[in-house]
Amino acid sequence: MALTYSIDENFEVNKIETTYQRIFELAIPFLKTRLNLPHTYIVYQYAQLLLEAEGGSREIIIPACILHDVGWSTVPEDRQLRAFGPNITDHEARRKHEVEGVSIAGQILTQLGYNGTLVPKILEIIDGHDSTSHARSLEDALTKDSDKLFRLCAVGFRIDCDRFQLDPQEYWPNLLERSRGWFLTATGKELAAHEARKREQEFTEQQKRSS
Repeated sequence: MALTYSIDENFEVNKIETTYQRIFELAIPFLKTRLNLPHTYIVYQYAQLLLEAEGGSREIIIPACILHDVGWSTVPEDRQLRAFGPNITDHEARRKHEVEGVSIAGQILTQLGYNGTLVPKILEIIDGHDSTSHARSLEDALTKDSDKLFRLCAVGFRIDCDRFQLDPQEYWPNLLERSRGWFLTATGKELAAHEARKREQEFTEQQKRSS
């Protein structure tokens, strides 16, 4: 695929496909923790790129991407940083965000009268998007890849360094090594390699400016 895309970090609901704007609007109250609103918006953008290249059901993938992290709203903030990121120690909280996410997402989709045959497939993706690493379906693979690409993009990398109080140049090799087994689709791997090259170019430019 042509790697000429850009990632927009400034969310506005009118930037979302009309079909899915109402899902996003109803998700917003549950995305006010852990910087999940910009995260979800960026995951949505990667999903668009992956759908274009890999195919899959848009009607499953886009709602799954929008709703995948609504369950973090039920996890106390003092537990969240131990439940994701470079040093996960609270596996119970990590799992809780998936289980509660299924419940919240189900309520939102039911409220909207979303296609009843698709809802179980969307909820299955949400239930396990972090705690399972294999591809249970193409749609599951694309949702997982979209989610993980956030960590390698400029915005996601900056957010994680800030919230975990990590030095970017020290953290980068660790993140890059951990990410090698994350991606499940050819396009996901291609985008990950592209983002990695961009971050490394940025490090090189920073070093030149400081020397």
